[in-house]
Amino acid sequence: MGAGAAKVNHNTTAEFLQRCPISILNWSDDLTNEFSKCFNVKEVKPGKEVKTTDDNTFFVVAQGGVEVIAVLPTISKKTDNIREFLCKKKEGDMVYIPSVKQLISESNRREMSTREKALYGTKKEHKNILAMIDSVNILAMQGATLLMLNWEKYHNFEAVCKQKNVEFNLGMLNALMQTNIVDYLQRLPFLKVVPNGKLEILSSMCNYELKGPGGVVCKEGETGDKVYMILSGSVKVEAHTDTQRKDALVEKSPMAPTAKVRRGSVNHCPDKAGSSACDFKQPQRLTLRAQMEKLGSVGKGLLSPSPNKASESENKNKNQPQFEDVQLAVLNDGEYFGEMAAFIELPRAATVTSLTSCLFATLSKADFRSFLKVVPNMQNQIEFMVKQHMLQNLIQLKSPFLQSVSLAKAHGMASKSIIEVYKGKDIIFKEGDAASKFYFVYSGSLKVDKMKAGKIVTVGHLYPGDYFGELALINDNPRLASIEATNDTILLGITKAHFHECFEDKPDLLSEFIVRMNGRKVELKVLLDHKMSREAFVNHLKEEHGQENLRFYELARHFEKNFVYMSDEEAYDSATIIVNNHILAESPECVNLPSKMANAIKDSMANHDLHEDSFSKAQEEIYNLMNRDLYQRFKKSEAFDHLMQLLHTYDDIDIDFTV
Repeated sequence: MGAGAAKVNHNTTAEFLQRCPISILNWSDDLTNEFSKCFNVKEVKPGKEVKTTDDNTFFVVAQGGVEVIAVLPTISKKTDNIREFLCKKKEGDMVYIPSVKQLISESNRREMSTREKALYGTKKEHKNILAMIDSVNILAMQGATLLMLNWEKYHNFEAVCKQKNVEFNLGMLNALMQTNIVDYLQRLPFLKVVPNGKLEILSSMCNYELKGPGGVVCKEGETGDKVYMILSGSVKVEAHTDTQRKDALVEKSPMAPTAKVRRGSVNHCPDKAGSSACDFKQPQRLTLRAQMEKLGSVGKGLLSPSPNKASESENKNKNQPQFEDVQLAVLNDGEYFGEMAAFIELPRAATVTSLTSCLFATLSKADFRSFLKVVPNMQNQIEFMVKQHMLQNLIQLKSPFLQSVSLAKAHGMASKSIIEVYKGKDIIFKEGDAASKFYFVYSGSLKVDKMKAGKIVTVGHLYPGDYFGELALINDNPRLASIEATNDTILLGITKAHFHECFEDKPDLLSEFIVRMNGRKVELKVLLDHKMSREAFVNHLKEEHGQENLRFYELARHFEKNFVYMSDEEAYDSATIIVNNHILAESPECVNLPSKMANAIKDSMANHDLHEDSFSKAQEEIYNLMNRDLYQRFKKSEAFDHLMQLLHTYDDIDIDFTV
């Protein structure tokens, strides 16, 4: 112990308890004094060890510091014990041996199996590492004073408190005493790559917060500066949205507001540790969905025309939206929220309020960044995990563009993307600038400005899930418009070189770019190459009872493209299906071909004289029929208007594109 340190004894135990996280409970002096009587003072000389024989050992480091050392056996021979350093605990830290053992068992299963193979040449998986841990020893580094909890006295203390109706949450106290912060940190998606030893450093940076029932933990719109982990209690997550979007918002929420959630990889209630239930990323998705609904659906997109002053005035008097708070979820013990705030500046997209007395462990952005300075080699790995998480959220926001992107593809894109943060009125790029990047909008909103007749005109807005900047990269042209952030905005940027790497093997994504560029002038062939556009056209054909035309066209196109790879028998079978379904007078889906053209196809079938172009003229005939009739009616429909809005086409920008 350092020179001048006050001597810890039974009379001063309460004073030292106030230096540990238990002080967050804000007990009265009398209650703290009663609680302090549950502890025994234990002095440990420098270099001496305290072997814990009681599996429920709990203590507080009052002075000095200790090292926690686990005695780990090998799997084959339990007698071959190996002492393994776990962590250091300083003044004010708490240690609960069952939590320590649980952490050891979870983090050392793989290491012990690897050690087993190195020692004995075999690798045997052992699932019950926890039962094999012989002991956890406490080693005083330079001497230490420990406050050891006497559980019999503590249970008597609990009973007395209940009899006197003392107003404090004993369950919360137990949660605080038995919490292993490392266990909570391990659940954060972007910390999965951090070794447990490093997480111990990070856990020492965590603070504790207490909220009573009805207390506001964080507000929608505030800049997030910390991540919250719920040690005890329940909170509700709410978004402020207009009543017209209420049903859609609740429906899109991945967790029902009143749903029970189980302890596991994502959402926890008090339960046996490790019982898995759902995906651990849901709370963040909730806030993203809430933000998307608040700012406007993805369909509001790039070219949502900015209303003029007259229309703004009319809208104020007509169908004025009514706003209310919509409950998105209830989060319980073991869950977390606001985790992205530890890495990037992300405005809170929902308000979180405590439903009961709640105890939180918090990690601030400043401490997290300090941690990265201590372990700089983790910076790139953690940043990659964050970008993966962001792209997964964008996919789950139902961004039309990203619907055909697989999770593996998203991970590849994450490795090539760059996180960019902007404030309101920041310029992303100006009209006429050289193109260097393509962008996804992760949070916030932006406006699209264009110079028209010597004036700058706002021609659209961008919201979470939207993307922009692809046109100049495809055509190698200067930027066609200026993009400005209208509030705090986070983008994922992909450079020009990586843009082609990401999308060259995804013709459906490239076809979307072409559809966006051409808008209402898009050719039917291009529209049919894009999944979403084709589905919209198919629905129109069903209403028009003309779907047999598209089926014939695509079967004939498939025959032409694949003829060179078919055997004679396969080609004949494929042609037979086309003729029987669409060419014969009695065909169930007969198409309107000139008799001469239909007879020529039937003759080639009869003579087994099939070639690559056997259906080419018929294919062209039906395409022209669809193009001049069915497609023109589709372009006049509300469904086509809706499609153009979903894809954020560039019709309102007065530019001719060359594809």
